Amino acid sequence: MKKYGGELIAQGTSISVDVGVIPDKVIATAKAEETNPLIYTWYKERANTANSNAQYGYLLTGSTGVITKCADGDNGIQEYDTVELKYLGQSPDGNGEASASIYGTYAYGIAQTKTPTARSTSVFGTIIRPTVANGLIYECTTTSGAMAVEPTWGTVLGGTTTDSNSNVWTARNEKLKNVGAKGFVIGTTISTNTDEWTWEAEVWDSVAPERDAASYDPVGKYPNN
Repeated sequence: MKKYGGELIAQGTSISVDVGVIPDKVIATAKAEETNPLIYTWYKERANTANSNAQYGYLLTGSTGVITKCADGDNGIQEYDTVELKYLGQSPDGNGEASASIYGTYAYGIAQTKTPTARSTSVFGTIIRPTVANGLIYECTTTSGAMAVEPTWGTVLGGTTTDSNSNVWTARNEKLKNVGAKGFVIGTTISTNTDEWTWEAEVWDSVAPERDAASYDPVGKYPNN
């Protein structure tokens, strides 16, 4: 099991906490500087079982010692995941590297429904990957309309491919990177601006249901092993 933790002061209402992973359990203490804090416990697996990633756990109220179940979907604590595989390349404005969303893994079908955007001096053009990977990705540098059929892609770096609807695609290095954050959100129903919080997050080794040790006897159960 891995454990993470920290302290923070809310800037606004909803707080996104970057842990690097989505934790299996979170204990978040609100009004941590006060005599009677509120202690929220959230479980990822229970939230997922309820068909929602929203708050699903319980609240311990420090002033009374009362434990209450947190409602599912209460916008309390929930998963946070903005990680996306993106293209990383020279920024169109020439100021270092920048990232751009990949239009999709498969070019054919994607461009059937949407007209790609051409590269400008400030933003990347539409980035797509071929149906059959060839080590390159393609940026739209001239747009004309939705692609009806996936073209035969050129394989020369910096070279261009023109599809059946006269869109021009320039071959780029397939330099990809996961961009974004993973963790959890402390939502608007339990946090207000300037609230002080402490939090602990756990990532478990396993989230599978465990056997009842009292009823599980491996001896003689598998005689051929």
